[in-house]
Amino acid sequence: MSLLIRSNRMQRSLLAAFVLILGCAVPVFSQRDPVKADEEAGKAIEYMDANLPENAIEADRALKYMPNYTPYLYEKAVSLVMAKRYLDALTILQPIYTDTSLKERGYQLMGNCHDFMQDTASSRAVYRAGLAAYPKSGRLHFEMGQQYYVAYDRARANVWWLKGTQVEPTFPTNYYWLARSYSETRDLIWAVFYGEAFLNLERNTPRTRDMSKLVFDTWNRSMRLGDNNDPINFCSDSVLDVPSPLGAQQMSFPVAFEYNIALAAQPFIPKDSILPRLSIEKLIDLRYKFMRAWSQAGYDKTYPNDILSWNKRLQEQGRLKEYLWWLYGYGDKQEMQRHYKQNADRYDTFLVWFSENGMSFEKPLCLGLGCP
Repeated sequence: MSLLIRSNRMQRSLLAAFVLILGCAVPVFSQRDPVKADEEAGKAIEYMDANLPENAIEADRALKYMPNYTPYLYEKAVSLVMAKRYLDALTILQPIYTDTSLKERGYQLMGNCHDFMQDTASSRAVYRAGLAAYPKSGRLHFEMGQQYYVAYDRARANVWWLKGTQVEPTFPTNYYWLARSYSETRDLIWAVFYGEAFLNLERNTPRTRDMSKLVFDTWNRSMRLGDNNDPINFCSDSVLDVPSPLGAQQMSFPVAFEYNIALAAQPFIPKDSILPRLSIEKLIDLRYKFMRAWSQAGYDKTYPNDILSWNKRLQEQGRLKEYLWWLYGYGDKQEMQRHYKQNADRYDTFLVWFSENGMSFEKPLCLGLGCP
């Protein structure tokens, strides 16, 4: 079942875009009043933002001033879905969901209605039709993956989400769910990489805070420093046993990653016990040592990885540690607050720079898993 439909902000941004083009996209007949319709639509949006869909439905008089205008019909369908009136929403959507003004969102909302009504066959047919029309839609790849995930078919879900990151690299939800999904497996390496990618793409939402903690916790779950038998566990044996595509004399990327993490972790290993958890500060120190050794060994060229390339760039500019404090900040909020009190000017300076100099998502990322 889709989670996107529950985002009022996302639906609001779509309607706002329609309103911007209203004057030039729709002929103004005598019975139509785009300005008045815009005012009424704004009132309905306010109710939707307040999670009052029934009030939005009652207040939605925009269609009175712009009869049969597709964006307003879509907005009313969103309100109906929020109110769990799925059949009513389907009735409105059926004649309009393929309208090109809605792009892939029409297919998405139509499929969501079927999902909420437990009609997976119908929703899947709608999503596939949408993908035929919009093959580079990240949100429709997400919906397909979500269907398999709730059906406990993680492997197929991950394939859809991975493809979604490749066809539309700037759509964050596929990274989010890849990280969530892999965090529930033994292949935690992909959780930390896709989680970090997500955080660079979606920086200030409730999901950002959740992912920051998940990534921090996953790094700690992957290491038992002081355990003589198995101290580093980012990957399952099945992943580590896959032969390197570079040849028999070369380590695969997962093996090289674990090996170099183990080397970087040496200074943090206690003598006669197991360290249950690294603080943010110590984890940052470990990653700093890892990144320096990884680059010096030339692994950044042997194993292309856009997250590690981004880390290398930050390290060369003297910004890696502040970036990692930002990345893990919600993993331990008290530790982060202490760090900020002592380093406020430096951290704020980094945030100003970071707001204008983020990681690039202009092309599909290579993170070591099915690189394009």
